[in-house]
Amino acid sequence: MLQDSIRSRKFATRLAFSVLFLIAWIPLAFAQEPPLDVAGNGRLPARDPDAIAVNGWLLYPTLRIYSLYSDNLFLSPQRPIAAAAVGVTPSMSAVWSNGIHTTTLYGNIDRQAYPTDNDINTLDGRAGFTQRYEALRDLIFTVNGNYTHTTLTTGLQSSIQTAAVAPTTTLLPNGNTQLPNGTILSPTGQIVGQANPAFGGNVPLLVNPSDQVAGTFSVEKIFNRGMLNLSGTVNRTEYQNTLTLPNTSSRSFTESAGVWLGPVFYAYSNGSIGTVVTDATNVASATIPTNTSTTSYRIIGGLGTRQFGLFRGSLYFGHQGSGGGSTTAGGEVYGGALSYYPTPRWTLTGSVDETVNIASQGSATNLALTLPAFSPVQVALGTSTRITSASLQSGYEITPLWFANCQLGYNRIQYSGSPRLDNAWVLDTTLRYDIWRNMSLTWEYRYRTIQSNAPLTSATSNYVTMGTTYKF
Repeated sequence: MLQDSIRSRKFATRLAFSVLFLIAWIPLAFAQEPPLDVAGNGRLPARDPDAIAVNGWLLYPTLRIYSLYSDNLFLSPQRPIAAAAVGVTPSMSAVWSNGIHTTTLYGNIDRQAYPTDNDINTLDGRAGFTQRYEALRDLIFTVNGNYTHTTLTTGLQSSIQTAAVAPTTTLLPNGNTQLPNGTILSPTGQIVGQANPAFGGNVPLLVNPSDQVAGTFSVEKIFNRGMLNLSGTVNRTEYQNTLTLPNTSSRSFTESAGVWLGPVFYAYSNGSIGTVVTDATNVASATIPTNTSTTSYRIIGGLGTRQFGLFRGSLYFGHQGSGGGSTTAGGEVYGGALSYYPTPRWTLTGSVDETVNIASQGSATNLALTLPAFSPVQVALGTSTRITSASLQSGYEITPLWFANCQLGYNRIQYSGSPRLDNAWVLDTTLRYDIWRNMSLTWEYRYRTIQSNAPLTSATSNYVTMGTTYKF
């Protein structure tokens, strides 16, 4: 009986959210600032004195234990599911490097148990490798292979399926080193901070386990006062229940380039194009008799500034579009971002974006329109819409042991040729306390709401979680 009840609630949710339902949180960031010059002397990244060394490898094991509660886990306008869970996430990263070649292996398992709703218990996992070859100080090649298993899924897939961020050792622009477990070291090897976790995550819609395999090849070239990054990704996603969601294959290509125009301003461009092939199937929303192919792109160019005084900003303009079968869609995109640094410990960043998508004709699709950073909703690719997005992010170091981050996002989705209007808000705030340098406590509160004049669409959800992370 419990299983039948869960299924009926999921089905009602799916009907109500055929074109709008998940939180897609792409980390907010400016265009990558091009370097002023190629470094004259290379060096190995700083080493964590607490890392476990085994035959030249540095191991970074981590354990996270947490609890969570939501009064509307699936953000459903009808029959919301209130549920509490406990979770555990062991993870491991291993790094070997001789300065030219760097190999990173990583993996994790995430288990969530819902005592009152066992049908939505989850067992997720991820494993992969990254091979980095620094042919020259200004020329770097990277290969990544990644496998992901997820239990809960959303109802739309991204129309441009780029590679997920892999945990690697990264040399930051200020000379510090970020380790795969998020620890930040100074050039002398001292721990100076922790990387902030990404805000939020996907809002699940139903239980439908999936397996995803992806491969990525990228090249980074640094010029005199400029840089160019190119990457290509292939991906295969298979679902346990293809009557709910079809299997897909995809390929994508992305570019990021920038060049300094003077001591303050630089020009940049970011672009991506992807093709998703959907397997033939008979899903709940539409019948797909043969494999269908949809190609989508989003490209922008603009101007940015380095930090001058207490400010830093960027503006951009571009175009996005898609085509598949007899349907095409597209429109202009434009926006900007501004950061304000009132104190060395406090940063405020605001951004706005306008995305126009005019479809030649309405069509059912399993793909979502690509939206900018920190968008609290997802919109079907085949709908004609004008989407205005705005967000505000604040990061504050209260003391050397306490850190607070907050992000507020808003989306206004206006449907062309229809009186329908959706307004979506999301608030996410986190508080972290570093008990020791290798152990921290984290609290997070997330509020989501969708207000619409369309029936069976408005919904509100509150989500809280508390956890502890220990780095061995």
